[in-house]
Amino acid sequence: MKLIAQSFVVLLCLFASKLRANEASTDASMRQRSLVSEGDPARIQAVLEKARRLEPICIAAIGGSITAGGEHTKDPKRRYVQQIANWFEKSFPGLQVRMVNAGIGGTNSVYGALRVQRDVIAHQPDLVVVEYAVNDSTGISKLDESYEGVLRQLLASSPSRAVVELFFMHKDGKSAQTEQVLLGSHYGLPMISFRDAVWPELQAGNLKWEAIYDDVVHPNDSGHDIASELLLSFLRTSLARLMKRDSDRPVVAPVPAPLISDTFEHCAMFRAADLKPLSSEGWALVKNNAWECGSAGGRLEYEVSGQIVMLGRSIPAVASDLVEMTIDGEAPRAVSRDGHNLPVVTRLQPGSHRVAVVVKPFGKSKEADTEKVRIFWGGAAGMASPLPLK
Repeated sequence: MKLIAQSFVVLLCLFASKLRANEASTDASMRQRSLVSEGDPARIQAVLEKARRLEPICIAAIGGSITAGGEHTKDPKRRYVQQIANWFEKSFPGLQVRMVNAGIGGTNSVYGALRVQRDVIAHQPDLVVVEYAVNDSTGISKLDESYEGVLRQLLASSPSRAVVELFFMHKDGKSAQTEQVLLGSHYGLPMISFRDAVWPELQAGNLKWEAIYDDVVHPNDSGHDIASELLLSFLRTSLARLMKRDSDRPVVAPVPAPLISDTFEHCAMFRAADLKPLSSEGWALVKNNAWECGSAGGRLEYEVSGQIVMLGRSIPAVASDLVEMTIDGEAPRAVSRDGHNLPVVTRLQPGSHRVAVVVKPFGKSKEADTEKVRIFWGGAAGMASPLPLK
């Protein structure tokens, strides 16, 4: 009888281990590992106090396709930002909660810095989760300067806004977490690492990648459940520590001086339709909101203010190495097919600059006749002030 009981216990352990490997859940050790830093509690307490007063709040997230969810999450309600919003509604009955999911697939913090004002800050969010650890790990160039720009814009635009950093990872474990932790520490931000919580479980065989990810990058519904549990663990702890009186809350510290630079704190982005060329030859603005140039080539000139110039573009293979950018009439610089979310030109002198995008003729083949070089948006960072682009 004793042998049967022991065998039963062993079977239960094996079953629990197998269940754990195929289902998403967190335990105390995972939640503890995930908490890189609680950060300065003043801002998150300000958000919780506002919720306690039942004043309407807004929860937002900005990042790439992980945050967006898309086809990788079958149930939109399980995306981590939605689950945060749901937690506030349940924790504070009667509270009105708006949710803004500003995730866009295939984008990094360079593009994020350009659009955070329009896509996030304009909605006046009280709590913002920033998720760029995977897409900022490009292997091409470090993007900590643009990431700092996203953080600085969010913090400087509201003294009571809470900003939380969230770190995911690629299947090989790589991410930009190390660089982003340095910035989070500098600004006293709460930091939650999905990677630190999950990676040891994957290595130990307690959890299977396929159980929580849809591919090598994108968490599925179960993966978002884990991320949500980690974030909510932090929020529950913060709520438990909330002062009884609002007047007892710690004072929000001023935004410190930049750790790297404030270049990406001062950004502007314009859509193709907003681009007003100083001159144009061989280019045309088409209905799908893009400037197009065909195989005959062309030149498009416009003015921009800033120290860094960016260009959202699509360059066909047949036109590789045939697209250039000149600044103020200086030597041309190649515009690559890849990296449309990365700066094209950096280290410019502050002030206004004349930009020319030049496409050299790329053949008379049937393939070339149907291909187009396209510009979808332009951007600048390091502006003295956010002046409109011409």
